[in-house]
Amino acid sequence: MLYTGNGSTNAITGVGFQPDFVWGKSRSNATSNFLYDAVRGVYKRLISDSTAAETDETGGGLSSFNSDGFTVQANSTENGNTRTFVAWNWKANGSGSTNTAGTISAQVSANTTSGFSVVTYTGSGSNGTVGHGLGVAPR
Repeated sequence: MLYTGNGSTNAITGVGFQPDFVWGKSRSNATSNFLYDAVRGVYKRLISDSTAAETDETGGGLSSFNSDGFTVQANSTENGNTRTFVAWNWKANGSGSTNTAGTISAQVSANTTSGFSVVTYTGSGSNGTVGHGLGVAPR
């Protein structure tokens, strides 16, 4: 999905479905990638080209997953005025459910048809496995 930022609230439509995972990047400025998923929730941003932990973008960043796209707020990384962006969108299965298929419980939102899942878990400091909800081993 291509869009142009407006520096304010910006509903990005035309995706064709409600995404569960959005990965975006400015096309016109040198800024980091931004990743949001429905399992961790809106405002929880990951930056793929950084070793930093998840950031809380309350008051900026992605603020909702909508039936035909998503909404971003006044944040230069996701919606800088007149900047151009690309956002790749994936459909999983909503905000997820508890998965106990592994030895470590996880929240999983999976699309078994396309072989895609979003997984979050809390580490215990011990070895273990985490279920992914796909029903078959990932390739």
